[in-house]
Amino acid sequence: MIKNILFIQPFVLEKGHFANEILIWAIYLENFLKSKLKQLNFDIIYLPVEQNRGKLKIKSFNEVNIFRSQMDKLISNIQFDVDEKTLISLSGTTSHHYLSSKLIAEYFQNKSPSSVIIFGGAHPSSKPHDFNYPKSPIDYVIIGEGEIPLYKLLQKNPKKQVTPKIIQNNPITDLNELPPINLSLFDKYIKDFNHLSISLSRGCPFNCNFCMEKSLSKENPSIKRWRVYSPKRAIQEVKNMVKYGLENSIKDYGFYDPIFGLNKNWLDKFLNLYNFQEISSTWIETRLDILNEKLIQKLQIKKFYLMYGLESYSKKMLSIMNKTFNPKEYLNKFEQVYQVHKKLESFFMLNVLFNHPGETKETYLESFNRLEKMVIDDNIDTTYLNLRFYHHFPGTKVFNQFDYFNEKFGSISYFPEWWKREETLKNGPYCIRPSVDLSLRESINLFTEFYKNLEMINLENIKKNKTPNSFQRALMIKKEIKGLEQKRDTQMNFLSEKKIETGKTLISAI
Repeated sequence: MIKNILFIQPFVLEKGHFANEILIWAIYLENFLKSKLKQLNFDIIYLPVEQNRGKLKIKSFNEVNIFRSQMDKLISNIQFDVDEKTLISLSGTTSHHYLSSKLIAEYFQNKSPSSVIIFGGAHPSSKPHDFNYPKSPIDYVIIGEGEIPLYKLLQKNPKKQVTPKIIQNNPITDLNELPPINLSLFDKYIKDFNHLSISLSRGCPFNCNFCMEKSLSKENPSIKRWRVYSPKRAIQEVKNMVKYGLENSIKDYGFYDPIFGLNKNWLDKFLNLYNFQEISSTWIETRLDILNEKLIQKLQIKKFYLMYGLESYSKKMLSIMNKTFNPKEYLNKFEQVYQVHKKLESFFMLNVLFNHPGETKETYLESFNRLEKMVIDDNIDTTYLNLRFYHHFPGTKVFNQFDYFNEKFGSISYFPEWWKREETLKNGPYCIRPSVDLSLRESINLFTEFYKNLEMINLENIKKNKTPNSFQRALMIKKEIKGLEQKRDTQMNFLSEKKIETGKTLISAI
């Protein structure tokens, strides 16, 4: 009979990566299970923090003995013995965690062969059979949300498996049935963070081709694509978060919701119920085409900073990405929202995605020309541009139906299973030739040069409009420019090392 549950957050070799904010998947599992099964004990080892603290030091996933020695010390500090009564719960929140999750699971297989090991998260949900290999340490793989599947599994007294058993998605239909959030599981790690986030909703009704939300929803077509707490219950969750945060000197908050405040009436009621005065800032990610001036102004008053996924200023790319059914109307809405923010002098972040399959030189220019005009005309303090290079993650429509993009645009994935090899873990997800018109090398150069040009305009703006912190901002921009150049050089060297796009026939490196 399982008496103890140990949550483990995997890590990546690049120190500090994925460690800037708490990933609270374990909180929701612990809170739910604790409300159902009173006899359970819980603890957590958050390896990205242990890495930052210097208690986890490995430079390669091949350093098995060093890793085991360091894990032995970490395990000695938990509240119970790891034995046959202990369930080890891992969550691969991104495919970058695949190799570290294997290493962690194999450690427990060696350390405590009788302990049941379960794995969930984004990668297992999209590639559950990745863990079905000879002598796999994983006993169960959960697809999708974990609360109900894990609860049902514990009721049956889970046993060790010869091969991993896949447990299908079983999401919670009404979030109000979840117990009030209690973040105390993170007591031993909270001092390492200055930002705290929770979720007030789950799912997304949109069908962007670069996102896996649609794939997850297919498992349960009868479940609403967007589920949210009632406004009153959502505020209670916020108050619990803020109380815990203030007790630990945190003033900056956010929400992990795939799409925050989808329903205007819900959002309006939510904002009316709480003044948010204890909070310095709150970040939310939402769609620009679901807001109006009244809501944007109200969000500004409540100190909410908005992140919009514009993704592209090319109508062609917006269609290819399936971001919207009406690209023209979508871009018109963006211009309206942009003018509202300028009028209110309300800060916002704009996410723009480049090198998505189907991208061409022409579509690059369409986006960068508009962004350049924005940077020239706008006050640098109002808009923050977050320009990203496409990541090829499993579970998305692009990944699952890549043959279509290959046939339609000539897209090539040079490392289709990049997460399985340490040497491709860092650069592999970026290695996509977007189209016949645009090679990967050309795309990297365009991205770098265009991005640098925007930053140079920002520097000129700073010189013209000096403020008390102009010097620090200029230094930050110069650092970002240097980082762009270094990243480009790293990517180009990687492509040359793997003989990708070197003038010879373009073939997969795997």
